[in-house]
Amino acid sequence: MPSQAIKPTSLGMTGIRNNDTWTDGLPICKLSGVGMSANQMYREDGTPCSEHEYEDRSIHFCLDQQNSTYLYGVFDGHDGAKAAYFASQRMPAELSFEQLTGKISEEDVKEVFREAFLAVENAFLESVDPKIAERTQLLDKIPDGMSQFEVAKKFPETVSRLQVLDQEIRGGTTAVVALMHGGVLYVGNLGDSRALLCKKDRSGVLKVRQLTADHTTSSHDEIQRLAALNLPASKIKGAKFGNHELTRCIGNYFVKGGYKEFDILSLATSEPVIAEPHITCLPIDESCSFLLLMSDGLYKSYQDSTGSEQVNKEIAQMVVEQFVEQPTLTSVAQTVVDKVVRLHHDNYLTKRSNVTFRDDISLIIRNFNFQLRGALTPGPTSPRPPPRPLIRPPPQQKDYLSSSSSSEDMTLCEDSDVLSELPDARLLPGGQGHRLDCLDGVVHSGDLHTTDTNTTSTESSYLQNPSLTQFSLDEDGRILPYVNFDLYYQAVDDAREAGLITDSQIHMYK
Repeated sequence: MPSQAIKPTSLGMTGIRNNDTWTDGLPICKLSGVGMSANQMYREDGTPCSEHEYEDRSIHFCLDQQNSTYLYGVFDGHDGAKAAYFASQRMPAELSFEQLTGKISEEDVKEVFREAFLAVENAFLESVDPKIAERTQLLDKIPDGMSQFEVAKKFPETVSRLQVLDQEIRGGTTAVVALMHGGVLYVGNLGDSRALLCKKDRSGVLKVRQLTADHTTSSHDEIQRLAALNLPASKIKGAKFGNHELTRCIGNYFVKGGYKEFDILSLATSEPVIAEPHITCLPIDESCSFLLLMSDGLYKSYQDSTGSEQVNKEIAQMVVEQFVEQPTLTSVAQTVVDKVVRLHHDNYLTKRSNVTFRDDISLIIRNFNFQLRGALTPGPTSPRPPPRPLIRPPPQQKDYLSSSSSSEDMTLCEDSDVLSELPDARLLPGGQGHRLDCLDGVVHSGDLHTTDTNTTSTESSYLQNPSLTQFSLDEDGRILPYVNFDLYYQAVDDAREAGLITDSQIHMYK
């Protein structure tokens, strides 16, 4: 099956290349699933329509099964899909042709990974070099000191061509890429697409950890970096460069080589928007449950819909719930996306907030060892237990809810990651339960055990999934008979004694 990122025309999206590409020959990772949804703008009556072409792309490839090398990525394009498409094609090329051969140490692989991001950036800017040169030549033909009105009147064809060139040069993309190689997970990102890792601690508590840093004008670290380039922090904070707030991305020439044309960036001593990735690496072991890669359209749409300040936690919670409900990873990912899309649309219809648009959404799930419903279903040749009696007293309901505010649940990770707890959950039958814990905090590099002052609660609870927790299950995960027919049979006997029904009718009902 071709990657949905490469052949999104299957979703009816327009403006996408439909020719075969070299990545069509790369094996898709069968331990992953992809969900996606095109952007929507709401009309007054609530009818959704697309505001622009679908600009996200994603990849999920097995580069080398023998060495367990896998590559996943989400690229959220802006001002067109060109940069995202280019990155989705070029990134695998930068890691598929022996670049990783002989690289054993984490530092060596990390450097190859970093160079891949920079190579994609350089290749994309080189691809638009002819258009930049043409644009420069056209601008040189326009006399200095002319107003825009005069230029449009005297040089209409030049202005029209400049508009086309500007649109092609302006395009850029975020990137969140996960590389698995040699038993280590490497995650790099540019922009505000995110990677979340859900893993269990020693107590079996499942925690979600953000592996990426948001590179926007709302990020304290990015504001400090730009301030060091002579840009006033007061003006940079929350500012937009064009139609986005990204401080790192692939492409988008105007905020890089052409940054002097932006008033807010013109005082910078060097290029303010860069393609230097934030990279996190950690070993893959039995504690790793699953990895999520997502465009900002997913978590921002959820946040717009709910007002939640714990979007990482709650999105991961939705994924956990769908692991129980869905048979495949693709259906898990797509169901989570669909739920967020529906929440956002319902939010508009009920006028809970004045949000009339949501962006493209992409979600990749890479499973490590979290059990999926399909894995629990007995196969066609699997022996089944003998049938149990049909009449059985109802089981005593078990209370799966508990709470804890113990400081023992406060766990921190390294590399300036954001931690979010998930409610504890016993989700899977046959004793395959997972506890989920919740923790919000920002930590810094090293093995320090501390939390952000914004941490408000360490309360945790078991997830009560109505599809499983309210019933007793047998060893194969099937629901045991639990209905008590005693009252029914007593009513039949009473009716017979009263002469309301005959023995033949009793035989028919029983």
